[in-house]
Amino acid sequence: MSIYKNKETKIAIQELYYEKLNSLKIEYQEIDVNTKYGRTRVIKTGKSNGTKIIVFHGMNTGAPVALEAIKELTDSYNIFAIDTIGQATQSEETRLNIKDNSFALWADEVLEKLQIKTANFIGVSYGGFILQKLISHKPERVSKCIFVVPAGLVDGAFFPSLTKVTFPLIKFLLTKNDNHLHNFLSKFINEDDNFMFRLQKAMLLGVKMDYRRPPILKIKDVMHFEKPVYLMTVDNDIFFPGNESIKKAQNIFKNLQDIYILENNKHMPNKKQYPEIQQKIREWISK
Repeated sequence: MSIYKNKETKIAIQELYYEKLNSLKIEYQEIDVNTKYGRTRVIKTGKSNGTKIIVFHGMNTGAPVALEAIKELTDSYNIFAIDTIGQATQSEETRLNIKDNSFALWADEVLEKLQIKTANFIGVSYGGFILQKLISHKPERVSKCIFVVPAGLVDGAFFPSLTKVTFPLIKFLLTKNDNHLHNFLSKFINEDDNFMFRLQKAMLLGVKMDYRRPPILKIKDVMHFEKPVYLMTVDNDIFFPGNESIKKAQNIFKNLQDIYILENNKHMPNKKQYPEIQQKIREWISK
């Protein structure tokens, strides 16, 4: 069963996907990997003989949005951005069980088909949850683990989320009024991002959204993981509060190497700070 309500929405979101990808002005290769869970699209870019970085993107944003924040790393690294299966991306629409190890087995099979034994990983938002699944069930795949505003460590407080996020979202879905959508997006996007506005509008109105919350990571899930872990948070995250994420990471990861806070930011970091993000990632990977 399709996650799209109609063909027009699917076409529109695919067009937005390539609009963003082509706007990055990078050389890339599209790779389709067949897994038992379904076909998975991978965007390969960067220096062919460089150190490998695997990127898991945020919910329904797709590989191009995740690549935008780190595109300057293509001068040194061989980057593989994986479109999450079951989301509004170029991968299969099959939705996986979030409570078992399905995401880990899916990611492991993708890496096996790409002939990547081990690599550095970046998990952004929902992609952080997928990365947690991978280090829980296939830790040998990950040489360094970088979480950026990750899901799965903590959840935002119920009432602030309800009043600041849920109510504006409901108002938009009921009225289709763009002002309510702008109000909703302003709680987790720092600037008036026209692309993200168009993408979110298309998805909210035309995709059967997956509102399942990733389960919270437990110490027993990662106590066996011994490779370096790094955490990048923001100071105003309505979804996954930075201070709480830091406390949880310090408690749960015995090998947490460094924490970096992007100041004056919401869940999706300001584009002006992409160079700051790239510099920190270079530092962590080169250690």
